[in-house]
Amino acid sequence: MKFKHLQLIVSATVVTSMLSSAAAWGKSSEKEEPEKHSSQKTEYRFKQPNTPVKLAPYSTVAFGMSPKNVATMRGDVLASNPSASFTNFKVIPSGVSFGVISVNNKGIPKLEFFSTEEPDQSISKFNAKRYGQPRSLAYTSDARRVLVATDTALVIFSPQKMENLGYIKIPFAPEDIVISGNDYFVALRSGDRVAVYNLEEKKLRRDWKYGVGVNDITFNNGSTEMAVLTNDGVATIYDTRTYNIKTDIDNLGEALSATYNIDGKYLAVATSPQTIEIINLVKPTDRNTVPVETASVSDVIFIPDANDNPVLAYTTEKAIGAKRLQSLQPFMNRLVADEADRLMDEWQKMMPGESMQAYSERVNDESRKRQRRLFEDEISTRLAGDLVSAQTLSLGNYDRTNGVLALSFSEMPTIYLPVPESNISAFQNAGDLILSDVQYGVMPDDSFEIIYAKVFNKVDGKTYEYNNLNRASMDFMGNDANVVSLDILRQQQMEEIKLQQLREKVIEEATTNNVISNHTNITVDSKVMPDYDANGEKILNYVVNFTYQVDPEFSAIEDFRPGMYHVSESGAASSMLKIVKEAFEGDFAKYIQQGKKLKINISGTADAMPINRIIPYDGSYGDFENEPVNENGQLTAVTVTKKGGVRENRQLAFLRAQGVRDFLQKNVENLSNMNTDFIYNVNVSEDKGSEFRRITATFTFVDAL
Repeated sequence: MKFKHLQLIVSATVVTSMLSSAAAWGKSSEKEEPEKHSSQKTEYRFKQPNTPVKLAPYSTVAFGMSPKNVATMRGDVLASNPSASFTNFKVIPSGVSFGVISVNNKGIPKLEFFSTEEPDQSISKFNAKRYGQPRSLAYTSDARRVLVATDTALVIFSPQKMENLGYIKIPFAPEDIVISGNDYFVALRSGDRVAVYNLEEKKLRRDWKYGVGVNDITFNNGSTEMAVLTNDGVATIYDTRTYNIKTDIDNLGEALSATYNIDGKYLAVATSPQTIEIINLVKPTDRNTVPVETASVSDVIFIPDANDNPVLAYTTEKAIGAKRLQSLQPFMNRLVADEADRLMDEWQKMMPGESMQAYSERVNDESRKRQRRLFEDEISTRLAGDLVSAQTLSLGNYDRTNGVLALSFSEMPTIYLPVPESNISAFQNAGDLILSDVQYGVMPDDSFEIIYAKVFNKVDGKTYEYNNLNRASMDFMGNDANVVSLDILRQQQMEEIKLQQLREKVIEEATTNNVISNHTNITVDSKVMPDYDANGEKILNYVVNFTYQVDPEFSAIEDFRPGMYHVSESGAASSMLKIVKEAFEGDFAKYIQQGKKLKINISGTADAMPINRIIPYDGSYGDFENEPVNENGQLTAVTVTKKGGVRENRQLAFLRAQGVRDFLQKNVENLSNMNTDFIYNVNVSEDKGSEFRRITATFTFVDAL
């Protein structure tokens, strides 16, 4: 099995090492037999120079740290220190470097940062004389900040230049730091104590003393839950909105380490050096044990394979073990809720030509509830497939009071079919019944139930209807968090009408001036997105998206030509950004507020045309060293300098995104007064052609309404 290319900006040596690790999913470094009745290998063992005690993920691989070295999954050593012991390490989420803390024989700690481009290449050191002795470290998920804990403070730096960005005073020296995926929370642990801080406001949210040792802390990918693992064998799950306890899971042995799987349905816990237990969090009695014959399990993490399937990685004797957990089922409730949210966003939009009165009649509280239920039922039924055909059906008791007959299934809840008592004698054998038009719903424990079916009885030739479409809604998934009031929704629709009017005006002007033609299609849309802030308070974010498409035969004329990256060199890009400028300096200027949070997500694209000669870079946007970017869905980093020029299409795509940032900062009034995060997306098409050279921009005004 081949893995997709790992988008790492590292040297050929390390790329080869990581790709070899990825390829090893199909061929283990040691001969092992695949599990019976499986055509795909499920267990792997990647040799390490020493027994690792900690793991750190990046993309589809894991790095390992032993007391004497840090190594790739393949076993290539990236850092070593024979005269000291490594105690803590983290890999930056962009994958280009890592920090590791070592302690010498006098007990003095030292923190160094290493490049993954060259083994044992130290790129910077933490100044312990100035800031205090380092105890632990962690990176934010956007790879733009590294937090270093000393005895008294969290010191925040930029990883590229190690510039000091601030401090957070803390009550104890933590053994480890964990930051949530949304960068809202930083959790510290030491001994029996855990503290959680609001990272944005740098203030304490909660501080616990458990009375027993805390072995691990982990957040789920959605940052909605935090699990604290204590050495009495208990995992305490907290809701991060309130930091109240959602549930306790006990009987977890030594409770050495814990990790959520990708969708947050399962928690893997190392219960001893020889065993890992997998707990289904929506049905905690559902547990499975993974034995590890070679022992030495001290840390566990989930990583995805090339197809985003879960792989459990764990430390073991002189190796990193990995196991495909094919028995893990998707989080059905979350799949249904997410897809229903997407469909509701589309359904709630004002239709072309629809008046506000017609819109208000179509979209109201009752119709929204009804439509969401229809979407949920449709999605659940699609996900369930033909479950009935795999069930063993049996007849149950007849309830004379309610006139219903129980139909029981081998692996689904019983349904109660309305049958007149005068017809009950015709129900003699379950084999005489044929179910059709079956619809399914998802229960709180993530299993399916039948909510509608027609039942044909061969004996009397009659069809009976089971209808439970009005069952309880999926409130257990917290859908109230996704509710936007009708007043806000109507306000947003009125503002989108203004956006469309502005779009038409700018396009007409650009067409008249021959900047673009009717072969360029610029689109703008907006929506209100409910969310929660780092204090657990419900907020409403306002999202405005700008994008365009140019007909392929005209894109070389109206969009970027090969090697071009300034927005002024693209009629389509400059026209789109003119709409942005006029919108945020006009009717939408009310969202440009001093100090308010704004996230600007910019995408720059390039085609696959090879760059045979270095494209000069004029340096107008500055030099960039390992700048974090999302490339084809994977966080990585890019370097572009005036001296080095542009050698890769990904650099060209990045400069196009930087052109948008430069335009916005120089041309949109008061935008610089906001607390703005720029997020860059770099996409390189596999195809050639000017239609694959363009930009898009999405503005998220946080807590705007």
